[in-house]
Parts: sequence; C-alpha cells; structure tokens
Amino acid sequence: MPDGKTHDRLTVLGAALAVPAWLLLAPPAFRADYVAAGTLAAATLFSGLMLSPDLDLDSSIYRRWGVFRFLWWPYMKAMPHRSFLSHSYVIAPLIRVAYFLLVCYVLFRAGSWLAHFVVPHDRNGITDRAYTALVDFPTRHPAHFWATAIGTIWGTALHVGADTFSTRLQKANPFRRRRR
Repeated sequence: MPDGKTHDRLTVLGAALAVPAWLLLAPPAFRADYVAAGTLAAATLFSGLMLSPDLDLDSSIYRRWGVFRFLWWPYMKAMPHRSFLSHSYVIAPLIRVAYFLLVCYVLFRAGSWLAHFVVPHDRNGITDRAYTALVDFPTRHPAHFWATAIGTIWGTALHVGADTFSTRLQKANPFRRRRR
C-alpha cells in the first residue's frame, strides 16, 4: 500500500489534472466556468487530503484535523479499515460527506444554542435557511455542485485506486516475502 506522502502527491497531481480535464470535457454550458474548475480542484484536494479513506485509522489524515480530530473519532472506531464502506469509489465518500454534514449540523445547533444566551436570535430560522441553501445548491449552482461531487469522488478514487494497484502489484510479485 502506498504511504501517506504518496497518497498526498497523487491527490495534488489529480487535482491539477482535473482542471484541464474539466475545461475540455465538461458539458458546454459548464466548460468555460473557471470557478467551477477551481471548485473541482478544491473538492479533490479536500477529499483526498482531509476526507481520505484513511480516516478510519489513527493516521496522518486523522491527525491533520488538529484540535478537531475528535470529530472523526466515532467514524474511526465504527469503520473497519479498507472495507467497502471506507474504500469504495462512490459509497465511501458519500458516507464521509454525510457524516461530516451531520457533525457540522450538531455543532451548528449546539453553537447557536450557546450563542442564544449572549445574543437572542431565531435558531430555527437560521437552521432552516442553512438547510434550504444546502438543498437548493444543486439547482442554483449546478456547475459547482457537479464539480464538488466529481472532485469528492475523484479525490477518493485516487486513493482507492492507488491502494488497489499497489495490493495487486504486491500479490503478483513472485519474489515478495511471505508472512510466516
């Protein structure tokens, strides 16, 4: 399996290659949208460097979250390493994004509850507006939605593909050391 630095290099290279690919291959309505191409690169980087499949381990990715790594502790304990749920091309990034959004929602609600003691405000109204903005994002900004979705999946695919390739290469090597 490639080490963390190799995965990071692949992610950066994949994000750099994603921009010209977007500008050449995106549907004509989205093709000239350079901001969407940048969104694709940013989503690829965030997916590969922060939402990596290796969040199921006490890894450099997990420690990269710094003081916020505690947010990923339940995920790390619940997710078996290299399982279909953590190392698949589409399901795994969807699970991590859903988990991340759920954690953000809980923190947002807790923070707005605490802030309400300092500055009274309509917590439910703010939550409703944030939810509406999130749900309306695909229809209001389709190019950026697709760039984000593709970048998130692409960042994971680079990692999973590298792991799969490395594992198959090791198994095919007739000179590999066998465990005793």
